[in-house]
Amino acid sequence: MKNKHLVLLFLITLLIGLAVRRAPWRTDTFFKTNLLRLDTAEVQQIQITLPGKPPLFLLRSDQGWSADQSERSVNLPPDAAQEMLRALADLQSIRIVKTDRPDTLGFSQSKRIHLEILRSDATRETITLGMETLENAQAATYVELPQHEGIYLVNKHLRSVFTKGLTDFRNQTVAEFSPEKVSAFTLFGPNLDTLVFQRNDSTGQWQSLTSAQVLPNEAVQQWLGQLAGVKPLPFADLFDESHADELFYAQIQLKTDASTAPILLKIFKLSQLNIPEELPSQKPDRRQLTQYVLHSSQNPLNYFAWADTQLLNQICRPF
Repeated sequence: MKNKHLVLLFLITLLIGLAVRRAPWRTDTFFKTNLLRLDTAEVQQIQITLPGKPPLFLLRSDQGWSADQSERSVNLPPDAAQEMLRALADLQSIRIVKTDRPDTLGFSQSKRIHLEILRSDATRETITLGMETLENAQAATYVELPQHEGIYLVNKHLRSVFTKGLTDFRNQTVAEFSPEKVSAFTLFGPNLDTLVFQRNDSTGQWQSLTSAQVLPNEAVQQWLGQLAGVKPLPFADLFDESHADELFYAQIQLKTDASTAPILLKIFKLSQLNIPEELPSQKPDRRQLTQYVLHSSQNPLNYFAWADTQLLNQICRPF
């Protein structure tokens, strides 16, 4: 080979080497694979820690999944944990990301979401979620996996899947019924008029069972509509149930069908902020600090904070 050909070959090799060293994709190595070999049937616990929040534990048992946070727990619907399990099982990497500034990818203390998965064999897998982005117009999320010693860009948006707290799994519905299907109601309280009415199917009016009073159906339907229209309320987790009797303010009972139990709504009035002796570790939601607390037989595991005193007075002192 002539010298000029050797020189030309050397120059071409040198240029290719320089191009490779300076190419932008050198810092983001393409690497597509399934990051977790995860059998979802073996997952026993998922711990989710959001910035500034106490850890949320999702726990599997023979009865199904439950959620636990700040010493409170709730049973989960069958499909509640499945979205998370599917996301973890299908964690496909798009590429490895090389960076000296992980905080710019959403891994700072104030932004990252930390996950810890416990398998039935007691092995653990930890994942940290950074910010979401788009890669070739497709949803993607930066994730850090200590076991893989690196940051990866994976194939979907994950933050919304795991940005959960206990409230997201709790039922905030106070009462669910159709006003036109109510056939009788009772309302009473220590400082309220006692009302016991039953609908007369022949006249359409409502007859008192304790007096000669008669109410037009339109007025009763309007009142029942106010009750049925009460929007989901914040939980009154600070309410001390041991003081329920002394704080009792009103009770409303609705009979909707002979084959179903009546709907029972109890309202409690707090003379002062009623806080249990053992305070929760997390600062309470200000929406809990109301004068009235509501309990419903249709949602027996929860108490609700009722801040709309105008609506409450209309319901407790109708007609």
